[in-house]
Amino acid sequence: MRHKNTGDTGLKEQIFQKIDKTPTKAISFADFMELALYEPDLGYYSQPGRVIGRQSGDFYTSVSVGKCFGLLLGYAIEAEWEKNGSPGTWLIVEQGAHDGQLAFDILDGLKNRGSSLLDHLSYHVIEAHQARRDFLIARIEDSDHSERVKVANTAGEVQNPQQKSTAGIFLCNELVDAFPVHRITLKNSQWQEIWVKQGGTPSGFEISYQEITNPDLLAEASRLNKEEFPENYTTEINLAMHPWLDSIRNLFADQGGHFWIIDYGHLEEQYYSPERREGTLRCYHQHRASDDPFVMPGECDITAHVNFTRLADYAQQAGLQCQTLQDQHDFLTHAAKSWLLGMEAEQKTQEQDNKKLLRQFQTLTHPGMMGRAFKVLKLQSSGADRI
Repeated sequence: MRHKNTGDTGLKEQIFQKIDKTPTKAISFADFMELALYEPDLGYYSQPGRVIGRQSGDFYTSVSVGKCFGLLLGYAIEAEWEKNGSPGTWLIVEQGAHDGQLAFDILDGLKNRGSSLLDHLSYHVIEAHQARRDFLIARIEDSDHSERVKVANTAGEVQNPQQKSTAGIFLCNELVDAFPVHRITLKNSQWQEIWVKQGGTPSGFEISYQEITNPDLLAEASRLNKEEFPENYTTEINLAMHPWLDSIRNLFADQGGHFWIIDYGHLEEQYYSPERREGTLRCYHQHRASDDPFVMPGECDITAHVNFTRLADYAQQAGLQCQTLQDQHDFLTHAAKSWLLGMEAEQKTQEQDNKKLLRQFQTLTHPGMMGRAFKVLKLQSSGADRI
């Protein structure tokens, strides 16, 4: 069965074909989300050069607000390096770098203030998708940082014998919210999984409810007390977080390292609030939000908030130690202390640039904008200094 409907994309027909090939003529929502976001050449994040920002694109991030985010992360990274005794080699590993702009902003900030960290710094970007990796490599080669920034396919490529004893920081910004999630709903006092099939709807997709057979998903669903939720309550479970943490935990095996995970989300009590009846799944296209992931697959972003409580649990299971969970407001305000003090002593010639950066700072830290919605989870491996 084939459908030609409003919002058809090059990916839709491919998803229909994959559904047709399954014995049940249905795929899990996690599999649908994986295809919609990461199918080679056609998935939303597999298309290089996709624009992010206020003026164009589908959404904006802390990076697209302006250079202030990377500038302040540079201050925080430098402070961590000094706290660890200013080791001779310091590694930054970033995943989910999109177009590499955050790396450029961090390095530009360090360079502009003459930070001695630059003499000891190596920057690696992890990008698993070939088209985006090629795009990143080309953009880095055209930048001022081509000698310092390297692109790796996996975390394993960064873990080579020469760098195994290197201390440093793993960094990701708005990565975990784009992991494919399973969706479950409460039907007749039983948790059921949401699957996707073809149907006669305008999008060509319908959902079906099936018994949970995935043992990991069943274990997570069993943690939720069915008596606390109303009928038809729907939520998301991110099973991808655990294997991802396993893949990065040994980046700094010998001396230990720090892991900063920046994203929007909730603690588990708020994440599974009975009032949050439809979960946290959201879709974005041209700065318009919706809750329908089946419109224009491959052309709209699909995202789910991060359950930071469960992410911290998984981190501990992976052998990482939890340091702090902070609002972005608190994290960036602390990082900005020396920058704000130094700004007072700068000449008037920099006044306009400073005003622009301060406006960005307010967007990043204001409680009503990005300051409270975004959080920073700090983890460390066993060899890292404790705070």
